[in-house]
Amino acid sequence: MSWPPAPIRTESLTVRPPRAEDRTGFIELLCSDEVREYLGGPLLRGDVERDLPATPGNLPGIFAIEADGQFVGSVTLDRRDPERPGHLSEGGNEVEVSYTLLPAYWGRGYATEAVGGVLEWAERALPGEPVLLCTQLANAASMRLAARLGFVQQNRFSEFDAEQWLGVYRP
Repeated sequence: MSWPPAPIRTESLTVRPPRAEDRTGFIELLCSDEVREYLGGPLLRGDVERDLPATPGNLPGIFAIEADGQFVGSVTLDRRDPERPGHLSEGGNEVEVSYTLLPAYWGRGYATEAVGGVLEWAERALPGEPVLLCTQLANAASMRLAARLGFVQQNRFSEFDAEQWLGVYRP
């Protein structure tokens, strides 16, 4: 995977590597009760502010989502830890996509648009590799997004004291 990629431009968004000015937005994503409802709860603001680097998520596969010049969320494309449940095969290490948006930007189709753009990029950067999406069954919005983007249920499993849904997208 060649990193950093050129910005991914969609109809209303720019999906790009994070910059230092995105730090405040990343802190909000990590500390928000609403954003973290299905992700184990919010992190402590003091800890996040102390530990988050000047350029947050400055790693291959972490994208910032920008709308009208404003940070609105993030998409991550990473390898799913083989030690965690939820894989296509024994040993795992498959590509997994995840995303978070600031609540003020929910309901506008931004998550679908941003994740769709990253999936198109992944098809070129990681040809032929399936992409996983895991979400709690209780997260109806995430389940709808997975269906819109063509993820197909592969499995269900329990993690973080909740039933999880594992979908796969095959380019």
